[in-house]
Amino acid sequence: MMQPRLLRKLLPRTLHAQLMLSLVVLSTLVAGISAFVLLDHGRERRIAELDERADRIADLFGQSLALPMWNVDRDAIVRQLNALRPNPEVVRFTATATNYGVVADVNNAPMPKPDQQVVRVRPIEFTPPGDAPREKLGEVRVVLTKAVAERGFATAREAVLATMALVLATLYFATFFLIKHLVREPIRRLEQMVDRIAGGDLDSRCVVESSAELGRLGARINAMAARLQDSTASLRESERKCRGIIENSLEGIFVLERDGRLREANPAMAKLLGFADVDSLMSALAGEAPHSPHPELPFPPSRTAGLFAMLRVAGELAALEIQMKNAHGTPIWCQLNARGAGHDEAGPRWLEGQLTDITERKQAMDDLTRHRDQLEQEVRERKRTEKDLRSSRQQLRQLSAHQETIREEERRQIAMTIHDELGQLLTAIKINVSLLKLLLGRGADGTQKVGDISELVERTMDIVRNVASHLRPAALNFGLPSALEWLVHDFSRHNVPSCSFRHEGGEPSLGDERATAVFRIVQEALTNVSRHAHASHVDVVLRGVGDHFELEVSDDGIGFDVARATLNGSYGLQGMQERARIIDARIQIVSQQLRGSTVRLLFREPSTVADDFQTL
Repeated sequence: MMQPRLLRKLLPRTLHAQLMLSLVVLSTLVAGISAFVLLDHGRERRIAELDERADRIADLFGQSLALPMWNVDRDAIVRQLNALRPNPEVVRFTATATNYGVVADVNNAPMPKPDQQVVRVRPIEFTPPGDAPREKLGEVRVVLTKAVAERGFATAREAVLATMALVLATLYFATFFLIKHLVREPIRRLEQMVDRIAGGDLDSRCVVESSAELGRLGARINAMAARLQDSTASLRESERKCRGIIENSLEGIFVLERDGRLREANPAMAKLLGFADVDSLMSALAGEAPHSPHPELPFPPSRTAGLFAMLRVAGELAALEIQMKNAHGTPIWCQLNARGAGHDEAGPRWLEGQLTDITERKQAMDDLTRHRDQLEQEVRERKRTEKDLRSSRQQLRQLSAHQETIREEERRQIAMTIHDELGQLLTAIKINVSLLKLLLGRGADGTQKVGDISELVERTMDIVRNVASHLRPAALNFGLPSALEWLVHDFSRHNVPSCSFRHEGGEPSLGDERATAVFRIVQEALTNVSRHAHASHVDVVLRGVGDHFELEVSDDGIGFDVARATLNGSYGLQGMQERARIIDARIQIVSQQLRGSTVRLLFREPSTVADDFQTL
């Protein structure tokens, strides 16, 4: 804190002096930075030239000293080194032979610091005639100094600083007198005129003496004064109109102090609270009307404190519904919209608000809420009824699945009974008939009759096997592909369309109930083809990829409208869909007129289906 105060005391206080100081500082910075940038750039360029010179000298010696070094001619080597010795930037030249050590060492100046040295070392190589390889004879070491260039640039910097100081001093005094006469005096007159306008003298105008910047500023001040005069008149007119709007407003408008005192109110506010006019309202709130109809105030201290607390948190009150009592003690509902004004450290000092009587709307809203609650109750009842219906339908489906399981179990039992018991009896009859035929011998009476009985027994056994197979094919005991293959073979024997079966991929591992359901779906699809499709060929394909399986029954018949058949209650389609649902499979039926039909069943192995249900 002390440093900024001290800095403000040291800085000049007038605009004139501040401009001059700023100009001097800016000019000094620009000129100094520019000069030093140029000097530093020249220094870097000189150092770069010194590096290049060192490279050239080292390369020159590396080539020219090859022959003297071959003959180890020390005098010739020294003469060549002394040829460049007078150069003031040369510090030392050293020639070293491979087998003899230092051959020549020429010093021109004391060795400088490492950061002032430019050192180059080049090999001295001899190139013999022919294709023989080059031979290294030694090396030459060149040391130059940067001190000469540094001294020259130090002298140049001192000269630049002296010249810059002289120019800045001249510029300062010249600019000082110019700004004093061209800027300071006009600004002082403008300050006097602005003080008059700020004091309320809106008729005062500046004298415009030139068309320069200060003259244009004076003209703008005159325009500002004129506009301010017009704005003041417009503001008074706007205030009159605003007062008229507030007085004639149909909604209550008020200003409430933090201590609960009502500062202002319009006639609509007084009417809303049951008073004849604003004066009656103010007298009642001030306690000057002891015989008022009801002593309760519209804004008691607790409510006032709550409103100001909400203002400090939210910044405004929007659509806040509050219940009040008018002067006659009748409860009324009002909607309050307000904002705080005159803020200090404790928050807003007063509240500017607007009250709207919403008693009738509140009553209508209560009626609407009551009707909504009744409607929600009815919706809950309907949802409960729908839930019960879904539960009943689920139970019905479970009952249907159970009945289907029982039906298949009964078919299996009947098929086993027919196959085991009736088959055994027919087999015994056939054996006895054969024995009887042997006892009678050929040509005996009754032999023909016995033969007829044997044929009847054979036909009866075929019928029994056929009935048992249709009740539950024995091939299901050997897996679903075997059962489907038997079904296709049996279909081809008893129907006109030819039928083929193809198995691709793995074999599904299904339980007896699921395998029977898949078998019945294919059986129903083939039955529909034989009755309605008028097809010439049917394909049954079982595909398996991992635990996913697809069973497809397609024909080349006349097709049918699937949607219409479903709406008309086709029991065959419904039965296939119900069986597919029972085994958690998905069935697709696609058909087009004159382009055949396809029944596609998609299912998984039981373990995968159980895992899916656990995941769900």
